Order: sequence, then structure tokens, then C-alpha cells
Amino acid sequence: MLSSIKNKTKGWLAYVIVGLITIPFALFGIGEYFTGASNVVVASINDDKISKEEFLAEFNPQKRRLQQKLDEKYDIEFDAVLKQSIINQMVDKRLLNQLAEKMSHATTATELNTIIQSNELFADQGKFSIDKYKQLLRLNGYTPAKYESIKAQELTQNQVKYNLLDSAFVLPSQLSRVHQLSGQQRNFSYIRLDAKDYTSKVNVDTQSVKDYFNNQKDSFFAPEQVKVQFVELSLAEIAKKVSVNDDDLFNFYEDEKARFTTDEERQAQHILIDDEKAANEVLALLNNGGDFAKLAAEYSQDTGSKDSAGDLGFFTRGVMVGAFEDSAFSMKEGELSGLIKSEFGFHIIRLNKIKLGEVKPFDQVKSELIDLYTQSQAQKDLYNLTEQMANLAYEANLEELAGQMNLKLQTTDFFNRKNTQIDPKMLKAAFSNVVLNANENSEVLELGGDRYVVLHLKDKLAQRQKTFNEVESEINTYLTGLLSKTFVDSIATQIVKHAKAGDDKSIESLMNKNSLSWNNVGWIGRDSNKADAAIIDKVFALAKPNNGSVFSAQSLGDQSAVVIDLSALKATSEKVPEQALENILIGFESNEIFVNILQTLRDQADIRVFNQNL
Repeated sequence: MLSSIKNKTKGWLAYVIVGLITIPFALFGIGEYFTGASNVVVASINDDKISKEEFLAEFNPQKRRLQQKLDEKYDIEFDAVLKQSIINQMVDKRLLNQLAEKMSHATTATELNTIIQSNELFADQGKFSIDKYKQLLRLNGYTPAKYESIKAQELTQNQVKYNLLDSAFVLPSQLSRVHQLSGQQRNFSYIRLDAKDYTSKVNVDTQSVKDYFNNQKDSFFAPEQVKVQFVELSLAEIAKKVSVNDDDLFNFYEDEKARFTTDEERQAQHILIDDEKAANEVLALLNNGGDFAKLAAEYSQDTGSKDSAGDLGFFTRGVMVGAFEDSAFSMKEGELSGLIKSEFGFHIIRLNKIKLGEVKPFDQVKSELIDLYTQSQAQKDLYNLTEQMANLAYEANLEELAGQMNLKLQTTDFFNRKNTQIDPKMLKAAFSNVVLNANENSEVLELGGDRYVVLHLKDKLAQRQKTFNEVESEINTYLTGLLSKTFVDSIATQIVKHAKAGDDKSIESLMNKNSLSWNNVGWIGRDSNKADAAIIDKVFALAKPNNGSVFSAQSLGDQSAVVIDLSALKATSEKVPEQALENILIGFESNEIFVNILQTLRDQADIRVFNQNL
């Protein structure tokens, strides 16, 4: 698909490729990374810089997804781990871009156009729709140029990886061994013992709880907590107070008339051919009455439109490449163009329809105008009010600020530094030296959703040692869990001991006493769902039984134990197809090659990460 260099060799290809690369090492002055908040650099890779804006575009959505998934379990400390993970991914992508450039990989405009137009997300009634394409991009915060740049880089990076995957192969002996393992089945039964079912069998005395508390006091501290008062200014609340009259609305309509003017649109068909001679031959056929749809289907190299008579639908200026657009917007309805040369090849265009741009009348857009006017006025008011808020936050106490600006004075509950329900900016400000120790108002904090807050310390609780009474129940529960797990481990070990000795009577006694029973699974393969995956993994890790069953007591994490009776194993004729197995093994090896290449690129690159800017 892409213009590239392919070399089908073994894993050492990684080192050959990296050997082709001359990494420039440059020394950077620290000052150049601090030329303004909008120009902050978080990392540089061989002089290729990653801006904070780019980093946050990756970080913020992933953080939101993680917060939604974990809910109250999300800890602010997770941010550091997530930031490191994302910056590592971004560095790897930049290294791949540089590798692709050195290896002369590139995604052509034709290839990019084909991929985009074949994406069903952008289709309307089975055909690519430029309107739907632009709408979806706009809804997701992309311009066409930005999306196409990102997509081109992604395609190029994938092509680098695919070429590396082509260099891997599997030895016949490896394939044979995997065949044997993939076709193996095992016959077993098991007893599962869950610690939570045996808490009544154990007893934790008060002295043990006290001893644990005294030995682990450092683990039982109540963290420092604060309670704050705050006032909030929001665009949504300001917008509710904006009054609208028809005169103001009509004046706004006149000022914003361009917003309500539709662009001129043109609907055309085209045939794309990369060879000029062949294109001239097709043009001659058209000029002699040839059927455009049939000729497009036979000769056009635009896979996105050839099967629909070359139809491109309606489009406005700024969508097509320059030469194509200039020609299409200079033609008359029904006119056939000559050859139009672009970076894609040679186009033959037939212009079918023209929709002139028009201004939508006031009454038709009045509802939209009200919303736009309200938001516009609210934004102006918000700017002025935040200025007033900033001045009052510096000059007055919070009660006076709330009174003068007619804002509600709100109070939080006590919270600590790891609270995930408080906005991170409020959390940071609440524990700042200015608020916590100097007893001053915070600066104006800009939160998400056009919300602005100033806060002040209401009360604070110092970190303190928890009392025994506060943690007695918690410790008791913890120790009960430990003893219960020890109890079930002991039962499992005893059952295995009696089984190996052939003492069925003792096994029966233990099982009756503890309400246990065997679960007979029978013959299963590795991918069976007849038992928990953790138990199946334990079963297939056991040695082959020779004379009689293999009995084993196994721990399943810190909550359960299992007794396994593995009676037999066999190979089955139902094997995974050889090609599928080979693809799996090649995938493993190729990924290892790819990881090694990335590591080698990292080792040879000049990578600087400015953690203070993350």
C-alpha cells in the first residue's frame, strides 16, 4: 500500500534498520522551553518537541475514562503513573515517525484519501459523505487538516510495524511443540475452599488485635484534612440572567450574517488516472459520447468513487485539492473538463449541479440566534465578573466578595489530599501555603465548563494517630481474613496428604466436617469455561500423572485455596489449524522484535522529558 522498503529477514533486521539511522545529538538551552504557557514543551526527541497542549490532548481523555471506570477508587496519585505512561507512548510514536522518515516510508495523499473514504463512519447511504465527515470531525474537536495529519502518521507507523512483522518466522520444532500443547486435554476434579466461608471457624482475641495495632501504628494515621468555603462564578448561571429583545437580536444577526450564509456547493463526478496517456484516451472516449459511469468503473483509480459513477457528492471550497477545486468552481453545469493534474494524478471532471450560497432569513434562525446571543453576552459578562472576582479576592474577605457579587457562599465537608471528589485545582489550592498557612483567599481558579472559583480555609484537622477503638474493627476483620485463609490452606494440604496416602476415610471426615464436595470437571482443553480460568491454569501447570492421580493443594490469591485431582491427560485430534498457530507464534516473535527496536531507538536517541511541565 505505502511507498516503502521491505526486507524479509529474521529478528536481526531490527539492528540492521537501526544501524541505518544517524541520530543527531543536540544540546538545548533550557530557556527555549519556557517561552510562554501556550508554548511549553514537555519532551523533546532528537529535537522533535512535544508541546504541553499535545500532551494534555492525550492525557485528559484517558484520565476521564479512568476516573469513570474506578469512580471513588481513583487516587490522585494515579495521575503520575498515567502521565508517565502517556509520555512514553508519545515518545515511541515520535521515534517511529523518525524511523519511517529515515526508511523512506510515507503515506501518499491517494492512500490517505482511500482509507478515509472507505471508513463506514463517514458514509451516508453507502457512500462517502463529505458533510458527515466534517460534522463528525467537528464534534470530536478535529479539523480535517488535523485529523488527516494524525491519520497519515498512524498509517505510516503501522506500515513500519507491518514490515517488521514480515521479518519473523517460526521453526518447525516450535510449531510441532505448540501443536502438542494446544491439542492436549486434561481430566480432573477439584475442591474449592473460600476463606470467607470459614470466618466462623477462627477466632481473633483482643490481645492479638492490640498487638497488631501496637506493632503497626504507623499504618493507622488519620491524614490532614481541611474544610473550605468557596464562591463559584459560572457561565451557565450568568446566561440565565441575560435578557434578549428583538432589536438587539436583529443587530446581532446583521453582525453575524456570515455565520448564517451557506457556502456555494458543487456536485461532480470524476475519473482519476495516474498515467497521462491513459487519461487522454479515456477523455477522448468521453468526448465521443462514452458513458461516464462505465468508464469510471473501468478506469478510475479512486476506489472510493469508481463504483458509484465517480460521484463525489456536493462539496464546498476548501475540501478538494487546489487544482481540482479551481477547475470545478470555474465550470458550468453539464460541462466536461480536460485533464486536471493534481498530486493524486490526472482528473477528468463532469460538473452536474451548482447550489449557490444563500443567507438564511432572520425568522428561520431566530431560535439559534437567541442561543448564540445569550452565550455571547454571557461570555462578555463572565470576563468582566472574573476581573471583579480577582480584585475582590485580593482585597476583601470571602464573605464580602460573596455579598458584593451576589454569589452563594458554599462550604465543603472535611477532605484530605487524596480526595477524588474535589476538583484537582481546588484540591491543590486548598492545601497550598497561601490558603492553608497564610489564611488568605486563593487566586481565581478556572475549572472546567467555564466555572471560576475562589476558596478560603474554614477549618483544618492535623494529621493524627488513630486510637485503638477507631481501628479495632478494621484490624479484627483483617486478622480474621488472614486466619481464615491459613485455615483453608491447612485443610487443602491435609486432604492432599491423606489422598497421597490413600486414606479415603480421613478425607471423607474432613470434607463432611467442613461441608466440602468434589467438583467433577472431566475432560477439558486450556480454553474451556467449565471451571475458573485460574483453576484451569493451575491444572495445566501440573506434571503428567503416571500411576494414578496427581493431587495438589494450590492457593488462589489471598482469598481461596483449591485441591486438584488430575487423573489423566490426552492429546486430541481437534487441533488448531497450523496456519492459525503459526500466525500466533509469529505475532509473539514480531512483538518482541518491535519492542527491541523501540528500545534500541530509545537508547540511541536524545530524549528529554521535562517532568515539571507534565
